[in-house]
Amino acid sequence: MAILYVVWGVGLLAMIAMSFLSSANVSYAVSSTSLESAQRQALAEAGLARAVLGLLDPRPDKRWRVDAMPQEFVFADTKMRIAIQDELGRIDLNQADQGLLTRLFQSVGLGAPAAGGLAAKILDWRDTGSGTHVNGAKDRDYRTAGQVLGPRNGPFQSVDELQLVMGVSKEIYESALPALTVYSGKPFLDPQFAPREALLALPTMNRGAVEATMAARTTKASRAGIIDPSISLGGRAFSIRTEIIGSAATVHEAVVRLTDQPLQPYWLLHWKVK
Repeated sequence: MAILYVVWGVGLLAMIAMSFLSSANVSYAVSSTSLESAQRQALAEAGLARAVLGLLDPRPDKRWRVDAMPQEFVFADTKMRIAIQDELGRIDLNQADQGLLTRLFQSVGLGAPAAGGLAAKILDWRDTGSGTHVNGAKDRDYRTAGQVLGPRNGPFQSVDELQLVMGVSKEIYESALPALTVYSGKPFLDPQFAPREALLALPTMNRGAVEATMAARTTKASRAGIIDPSISLGGRAFSIRTEIIGSAATVHEAVVRLTDQPLQPYWLLHWKVK
């Protein structure tokens, strides 16, 4: 019996030791992961700060582009690729009229009636009144279709919210996504900085003209995508995509609104890690 107790005691001690060892390994892994995550976060914040400096540089030849053309720089021996998109180059879901929205959905493959109906449903989603646009949808229509959530009856809070609008499939959403924003606050878009998907929604553009415009932006002598330093950027929103290049590559997406305040040059509106 004494021998059995000794064997049992040694086994119990071994189990406890293994438990401590396992806990130590887990704690080390968690700490290591947390450290790597913190380092990537710090690098992404450095990239964001550098992008804002590039936006505000008073020298025209040093200003960074705002038409989503990627630019690279190195910080703390880490290469980063940054793309800035002026949100004024996109279509604002809360401000665009039915015609602009209809052309956008036509450009991603919908026929005119379906595109117009989808645009009407977007207007009904954001409108505070109880009236329904032709081919639109309000609360009763959503309930009839078996959808738990009806329209917000107020402004879109994010572009992701578009997926809740009746008739918006995953394919439609993903095709239209690059053209959309909720941050410009304008019923129009600036074609100088618009992505391909937004340009296709303009009545003055066709696919040939859009491709020519995109190609012209990439020429070495092109100054397209640069905002003149004489233009105030106060109140203007920009999305900034920072890709940390390396073995643990990560992408951080932010939206900032610039101010005219030197001590607070921008407000962070959105931050996402992909």
